[in-house]
Amino acid sequence: MKGSQNKDLYEETRYLEGELQKALARQQKVANLYEKLYEDNAEGKVTDEWFTHMSHKYELERTELKGKISDLRHRLSNAQETSKGKDMFLNAVRSFMKMENLTAPLAKELIDHIDVYESEGKGKNKTQRIVIYYRFVGYLELPDKIPIVNDTRQGVAVNYISGALPETA
Repeated sequence: MKGSQNKDLYEETRYLEGELQKALARQQKVANLYEKLYEDNAEGKVTDEWFTHMSHKYELERTELKGKISDLRHRLSNAQETSKGKDMFLNAVRSFMKMENLTAPLAKELIDHIDVYESEGKGKNKTQRIVIYYRFVGYLELPDKIPIVNDTRQGVAVNYISGALPETA
């Protein structure tokens, strides 16, 4: 989980940082172009009509860049928060791996909430879906290639099934 998600998060962060740097550079260039246009108009090199047209164009681009920069900074901040959350989750998981017995405080540290659905079937074919949402990362989808079966007590086996989240009523 850590390897693939960290790679994706790293690539997204790198992309967002690159886009932010491009937008900031373009914002500075537009400001310089506007200043140059103003000076050219003041010196009579550019007509008032052309100045009005181009200044309007630069103002629109400046407004778009301002929104884009704000959005990129917000998305970058979210990516960094996600990274911190994953690190906190992994630290909590590491403390669980060292435990001898599961205690309520340890479970509360790792699990945000559990959704329990109505049981289906009867007798030995009775099944019940339980979805665990972990703190910091939410629902984790298990890889398809890892079948996990755990016999919790006589007559009860837990099968971890990967796939999409169940629909809520």
